[in-house]
Amino acid sequence: MSSRFLASAIAVLVFSSVSAAADTVPLRSQSIKSLFSGQFEARVMGYKLRFSAYRSGKLVGQAFGREDQGKWFVKDDRLCVIWRQWTKGKPKCGAVSKQGKWYVASDAKGKMLSFRPVSVLASN
Repeated sequence: MSSRFLASAIAVLVFSSVSAAADTVPLRSQSIKSLFSGQFEARVMGYKLRFSAYRSGKLVGQAFGREDQGKWFVKDDRLCVIWRQWTKGKPKCGAVSKQGKWYVASDAKGKMLSFRPVSVLASN
């Protein structure tokens, strides 16, 4: 897999196109901060990705056999992530809502990332 494709796929990881479900419950800043530490499984464009988010704001992610590090923060009820390689150090922010067992982050263009907390991440 080329690094250009990898970079594009990971950038899409932050927010990929999906239509919002009717049972959407939007989260506010404090709820996002409470939720966003731990280990997560994410889905985007048919791919499963894994990442860990720490209370300190640190991120560590694995996708396509590669790892990247970054940071996360909440601004104006929006989750923002910055990955060194995958977003080229640029923040990607989106409103977070709960849709069933998944959380979905969406930006103004309707792009989304689906993620859910997991207690133990599988190695596949």
